[in-house]
Amino acid sequence: MKRQFESGKGDDDGPPRQRRRGGRSAVDMPCVLKFLCPEALASAVIGKGGAAIKQIREQTGAKLGLTDHHERYPDTDDRVLTCQGPSVDALAEVAVQIVSKVAECAQQTPSDAVGEVGQLRLRTLMPKAAVGGIIGRGGAAIKQLREASGAKVNIADPNGQGPGAEQVISLAGSEEALEFCLAEINRQVQAVSEEPWWLDWAEAENNGNFGIGSQRAPR
Repeated sequence: MKRQFESGKGDDDGPPRQRRRGGRSAVDMPCVLKFLCPEALASAVIGKGGAAIKQIREQTGAKLGLTDHHERYPDTDDRVLTCQGPSVDALAEVAVQIVSKVAECAQQTPSDAVGEVGQLRLRTLMPKAAVGGIIGRGGAAIKQLREASGAKVNIADPNGQGPGAEQVISLAGSEEALEFCLAEINRQVQAVSEEPWWLDWAEAENNGNFGIGSQRAPR
Protein backbone atom coordinates (compact mmCIF):
# COMPACT_ATOMS: atom_id res chain seq x y z
CA MET A 1 0.00 0.00 0.00
CA LYS A 2 1.36 3.39 -1.03
CA ARG A 3 2.02 5.80 1.82
CA GLN A 4 -0.04 8.95 1.37
CA PHE A 5 1.49 12.40 1.83
CA GLU A 6 -0.20 15.76 2.06
CA SER A 7 2.03 17.95 -0.09
CA GLY A 8 0.27 21.14 0.85
CA LYS A 9 1.44 21.14 4.47
CA GLY A 10 4.71 22.06 6.12
CA ASP A 11 6.12 24.20 3.29
CA ASP A 12 9.56 25.45 4.29
CA ASP A 13 8.85 28.82 2.66
CA GLY A 14 5.90 29.31 4.99
CA PRO A 15 5.66 29.07 8.79
CA PRO A 16 8.50 27.50 10.84
CA ARG A 17 8.90 23.79 10.31
CA GLN A 18 6.65 21.70 12.53
CA ARG A 19 8.70 19.83 15.11
CA ARG A 20 7.82 16.67 16.95
CA ARG A 21 9.19 15.42 20.21
CA GLY A 22 12.56 13.73 20.36
CA GLY A 23 14.34 15.66 17.60
CA ARG A 24 11.80 14.92 14.89
CA SER A 25 10.33 16.99 12.08
CA ALA A 26 7.34 16.19 9.92
CA VAL A 27 7.98 14.60 6.53
CA ASP A 28 5.17 15.02 4.03
CA MET A 29 6.88 14.16 0.74
CA PRO A 30 7.60 10.61 -0.46
CA CYS A 31 11.39 10.76 -0.96
CA VAL A 32 14.04 11.72 1.60
CA LEU A 33 17.82 12.13 1.70
CA LYS A 34 19.85 13.22 4.70
CA PHE A 35 23.29 14.80 4.87
CA LEU A 36 25.71 15.79 7.61
CA CYS A 37 26.63 19.47 7.27
CA PRO A 38 29.68 21.04 8.89
CA GLU A 39 29.04 24.70 9.63
CA ALA A 40 30.74 25.96 6.45
CA LEU A 41 28.52 23.76 4.29
CA ALA A 42 25.39 24.65 6.25
CA SER A 43 26.12 28.35 5.67
CA ALA A 44 26.69 27.76 1.95
CA VAL A 45 23.46 25.78 1.59
CA ILE A 46 21.47 28.53 3.31
CA GLY A 47 23.20 31.42 1.53
CA LYS A 48 23.00 35.11 2.30
CA GLY A 49 19.56 35.88 3.63
CA GLY A 50 18.43 32.36 2.75
CA ALA A 51 18.89 33.00 -0.99
CA ALA A 52 20.73 29.75 -1.79
CA ILE A 53 18.33 27.40 -0.06
CA LYS A 54 15.38 29.21 -1.62
CA GLN A 55 16.90 28.76 -5.07
CA ILE A 56 17.44 25.02 -4.50
CA ARG A 57 13.83 24.64 -3.39
CA GLU A 58 12.51 26.53 -6.40
CA GLN A 59 14.67 24.64 -8.90
CA THR A 60 13.96 21.16 -7.54
CA GLY A 61 10.55 21.35 -5.88
CA ALA A 62 12.16 19.86 -2.76
CA LYS A 63 12.03 20.97 0.86
CA LEU A 64 15.24 21.37 2.82
CA GLY A 65 15.53 21.69 6.58
CA LEU A 66 18.59 22.02 8.82
CA THR A 67 18.70 21.24 12.51
CA ASP A 68 19.36 24.19 14.79
CA HIS A 69 22.92 25.34 15.51
CA HIS A 70 22.96 23.53 18.88
CA GLU A 71 21.54 20.29 17.47
CA ARG A 72 24.52 18.26 16.28
CA TYR A 73 24.58 14.70 15.05
CA PRO A 74 26.03 12.39 17.73
CA ASP A 75 29.83 12.38 17.95
CA THR A 76 30.16 15.08 15.27
CA ASP A 77 30.11 18.87 14.96
CA ASP A 78 27.65 18.58 12.07
CA ARG A 79 24.06 19.62 11.68
CA VAL A 80 21.61 17.33 9.86
CA LEU A 81 20.22 18.49 6.53
CA THR A 82 16.98 16.68 5.68
CA CYS A 83 15.89 16.95 2.05
CA GLN A 84 12.47 15.72 1.00
CA GLY A 85 11.12 15.75 -2.52
CA PRO A 86 8.32 14.53 -4.78
CA SER A 87 10.50 12.07 -6.71
CA VAL A 88 13.86 10.31 -6.92
CA ASP A 89 14.83 12.67 -9.75
CA ALA A 90 14.06 15.75 -7.66
CA LEU A 91 16.37 14.56 -4.89
CA ALA A 92 19.02 13.60 -7.43
CA GLU A 93 19.09 17.25 -8.49
CA VAL A 94 19.23 18.34 -4.84
CA ALA A 95 22.26 16.07 -4.37
CA VAL A 96 23.98 17.71 -7.34
CA GLN A 97 23.34 21.12 -5.80
CA ILE A 98 24.70 20.01 -2.41
CA VAL A 99 27.88 18.68 -4.02
CA SER A 100 28.26 22.01 -5.81
CA LYS A 101 28.09 23.78 -2.44
CA VAL A 102 30.76 21.43 -1.05
CA ALA A 103 32.97 22.34 -4.02
CA GLU A 104 32.45 26.04 -3.32
CA CYS A 105 33.45 25.57 0.31
CA ALA A 106 36.51 23.50 -0.62
CA GLN A 107 37.66 26.16 -3.08
CA GLN A 108 37.17 29.05 -0.68
CA THR A 109 38.34 27.39 2.54
CA PRO A 110 39.77 23.87 2.23
CA SER A 111 39.39 21.78 5.40
CA ASP A 112 39.10 18.25 6.71
CA ALA A 113 35.32 18.70 6.79
CA VAL A 114 34.75 19.62 3.13
CA GLY A 115 38.02 18.52 1.55
CA GLU A 116 39.93 20.40 -1.12
CA VAL A 117 39.57 21.06 -4.82
CA GLY A 118 39.48 17.71 -6.66
CA GLN A 119 39.09 15.72 -3.43
CA LEU A 120 35.84 16.78 -1.84
CA ARG A 121 34.36 15.26 1.32
CA LEU A 122 30.69 14.72 2.14
CA ARG A 123 28.79 12.50 4.54
CA THR A 124 25.26 11.23 4.13
CA LEU A 125 22.95 9.17 6.35
CA MET A 126 21.24 5.93 5.35
CA PRO A 127 19.05 3.36 7.09
CA LYS A 128 20.76 0.00 7.53
CA ALA A 129 18.32 -1.76 5.18
CA ALA A 130 19.30 0.58 2.33
CA VAL A 131 23.02 0.21 3.06
CA GLY A 132 22.69 -3.47 2.21
CA GLY A 133 21.95 -2.47 -1.38
CA ILE A 134 25.08 -0.31 -1.47
CA ILE A 135 27.31 -3.10 -0.16
CA GLY A 136 25.83 -5.98 -2.14
CA ARG A 137 26.51 -9.67 -1.73
CA GLY A 138 30.06 -10.21 -0.56
CA GLY A 139 30.77 -6.50 -1.01
CA ALA A 140 30.41 -6.74 -4.80
CA ALA A 141 28.19 -3.67 -5.18
CA ILE A 142 30.35 -1.30 -3.16
CA LYS A 143 33.45 -2.51 -4.96
CA GLN A 144 31.78 -1.75 -8.28
CA LEU A 145 30.59 1.65 -6.99
CA ARG A 146 34.12 2.60 -5.94
CA GLU A 147 35.61 1.48 -9.25
CA ALA A 148 32.96 3.13 -11.42
CA SER A 149 33.00 6.45 -9.55
CA GLY A 150 36.61 6.68 -8.46
CA ALA A 151 35.36 7.80 -5.04
CA LYS A 152 36.41 6.60 -1.63
CA VAL A 153 33.32 5.19 0.09
CA ASN A 154 33.40 4.29 3.77
CA ILE A 155 30.45 2.98 5.79
CA ALA A 156 30.27 3.35 9.57
CA ASP A 157 28.72 0.78 11.88
CA PRO A 158 24.96 1.08 12.47
CA ASN A 159 23.80 3.41 15.24
CA GLY A 160 21.31 1.07 16.88
CA GLN A 161 19.45 -2.07 15.89
CA GLY A 162 16.92 -2.98 13.24
CA PRO A 163 16.51 -2.02 9.56
CA GLY A 164 16.09 1.68 10.38
CA ALA A 165 19.34 1.92 12.35
CA GLU A 166 21.27 4.80 10.85
CA GLN A 167 24.68 4.52 9.20
CA VAL A 168 27.03 7.30 8.16
CA ILE A 169 28.36 7.02 4.61
CA SER A 170 31.56 9.02 4.03
CA LEU A 171 32.41 9.99 0.46
CA ALA A 172 35.61 11.51 -0.90
CA GLY A 173 36.46 12.35 -4.50
CA SER A 174 35.73 14.71 -7.36
CA GLU A 175 32.39 16.44 -7.91
CA GLU A 176 31.48 13.86 -10.54
CA ALA A 177 32.48 10.98 -8.25
CA LEU A 178 30.32 12.26 -5.38
CA GLU A 179 27.36 12.87 -7.70
CA PHE A 180 27.69 9.31 -9.05
CA CYS A 181 27.70 7.81 -5.56
CA LEU A 182 24.82 9.96 -4.32
CA ALA A 183 22.68 8.91 -7.27
CA GLU A 184 23.04 5.28 -6.16
CA ILE A 185 22.55 6.16 -2.48
CA ASN A 186 19.37 8.02 -3.43
CA ARG A 187 18.04 5.02 -5.37
CA GLN A 188 18.74 2.63 -2.51
CA VAL A 189 17.14 4.85 0.16
CA GLN A 190 13.97 5.39 -1.85
CA ALA A 191 13.80 1.67 -2.68
CA VAL A 192 12.91 0.96 0.96
CA SER A 193 10.58 3.93 1.42
CA GLU A 194 7.47 1.75 1.68
CA GLU A 195 8.80 -0.14 4.69
CA PRO A 196 6.84 0.52 7.92
CA TRP A 197 9.89 1.85 9.80
CA TRP A 198 11.04 4.22 7.02
CA LEU A 199 9.02 7.25 8.10
CA ASP A 200 10.53 7.06 11.59
CA TRP A 201 14.01 7.08 10.05
CA ALA A 202 13.09 9.93 7.68
CA GLU A 203 11.75 12.14 10.45
CA ALA A 204 14.53 11.53 12.99
CA GLU A 205 17.13 14.29 13.19
CA ASN A 206 19.44 12.92 15.85
CA ASN A 207 20.45 9.30 15.42
CA GLY A 208 17.83 7.28 13.52
CA ASN A 209 17.96 4.55 16.16
CA PHE A 210 14.84 2.50 15.48
CA GLY A 211 14.43 -1.20 16.05
CA ILE A 212 12.33 -3.72 14.19
CA GLY A 213 9.48 -3.20 16.61
CA SER A 214 9.26 0.54 15.95
CA GLN A 215 6.65 0.50 13.22
CA ARG A 216 3.93 2.94 12.33
CA ALA A 217 0.96 2.55 10.06
CA PRO A 218 1.32 4.14 6.60
CA ARG A 219 -0.36 7.50 6.32
